[in-house]
Amino acid sequence: MHNNEVDIHYYATEIRKLAAVHQAGKPLGEVKAKVDLLIQSMKETLGSDKTWQAEKWEELLSELNIYLTNKVDPRWMTVISHAKFRIKSRRQTAVYARKHFRS
Repeated sequence: MHNNEVDIHYYATEIRKLAAVHQAGKPLGEVKAKVDLLIQSMKETLGSDKTWQAEKWEELLSELNIYLTNKVDPRWMTVISHAKFRIKSRRQTAVYARKHFRS
């Protein structure tokens, strides 16, 4: 058990809720900003262990992928794609740091 346990399902659900809010008419810029804040709050919760961070980012990506089909609304997809782009970036940063800054 890691001391920075993170509820991946919570973050995936919140991202999906934000996608639905955009689909319902909220401006994309506002929704993207909220997605970014949510991802930042998850990053702060994860702590400094880069291996742990990379694992959790990967879990979140997997959870978001479950809901991607060719039948989803394009506005919904735009928000999910934005979130996935940000999460992949965080994951890559964690992987890079783990490989290059081992103590």
